[in-house]
Amino acid sequence: MPARMLSLLILTPFAIAVEGPQMWAAGWQKAISRISPHFVWWVTAQGVIYHLYNQVSYMSLDEISPLAFSTINTMKRISVIVSSIIIFHTPVQPINALGAAIAILVTFLYFQVA
Repeated sequence: MPARMLSLLILTPFAIAVEGPQMWAAGWQKAISRISPHFVWWVTAQGVIYHLYNQVSYMSLDEISPLAFSTINTMKRISVIVSSIIIFHTPVQPINALGAAIAILVTFLYFQVA
């Protein structure tokens, strides 16, 4: 059984005991009212997509070195940050832009050398 599933099974009773069933019911209703009646479908789809992402990651580790995988993962994170800045018009501090530029440059240099 994957560790995340085991954690879910072990920690759910404690979460219910600490927060109480009323808090869970209120949170569920709030989520449904804010997102849509298709809340369960969206949560299920997100879980399936995340599971597939993990499967592809493990399959990729069999084909490439851990260092190359880590470098590609870094570029994935940078692309998510840049796309969210473009799509959501997130303000960026100069120090954050400098950090992203350095990460992109180092990744580019790594792939040129490798």
